[in-house]
Amino acid sequence: MRNIDEHSVLSPDIKVEVMRYPTEEDWARCKLFALNTVNVMYDAGKVPSDKWKRKILTCRHSPIRTLMFSIRLEIPYYVSTHLVRHKYGVEHFVVSQRNDRQDAYDRRLAPQGAVVTHIMDINAEALLNMAHKRLCTQADPTTRYVMARICMAVEKVAPEFKGFLKPQCKVLGFCPEVFGNCKEDEKNIDVMVYGHTGLPENVISGL
Repeated sequence: MRNIDEHSVLSPDIKVEVMRYPTEEDWARCKLFALNTVNVMYDAGKVPSDKWKRKILTCRHSPIRTLMFSIRLEIPYYVSTHLVRHKYGVEHFVVSQRNDRQDAYDRRLAPQGAVVTHIMDINAEALLNMAHKRLCTQADPTTRYVMARICMAVEKVAPEFKGFLKPQCKVLGFCPEVFGNCKEDEKNIDVMVYGHTGLPENVISGL
């Protein structure tokens, strides 16, 4: 597993701000939608319990897509290009580098590390998916650092998300990165090619 190179990522230029996060009203609406699918009436003015919030985040049912975050980032351009690969359940608004719209540098000569302002409007399910991929040790170290900062900022304002924003191996119970250099990948190759591994049977049955 690769370690984060602190010299490359601990830049004071990197900033993370959660501009918007789910309110109690948003959570009440989420529960209203969820119960409507099972033909149960719900008072939209009643705030769901923390236990219920964590239950639906565990289930990953579709109503969590109505829970929205707006996150402002000051990050290197190359990290921004990694995040914009995520396109389902998220919109990205990245400041233009065009020379006629900024005079901080010449776009034609700008290094990949030039800092850009990147705002994401992202739903809860998409945020979970992004964390699963960008906290993985196969992700770029600086992008991992930025994603970790995002997760910490989200958990500070929305503590019900604690424990859900983690690498995909911590969700699946094994490492799915069979083409990477994570030490868990050999087990996965055994499963897919030979049908056996040291993984628990409940994990194997889910493959």
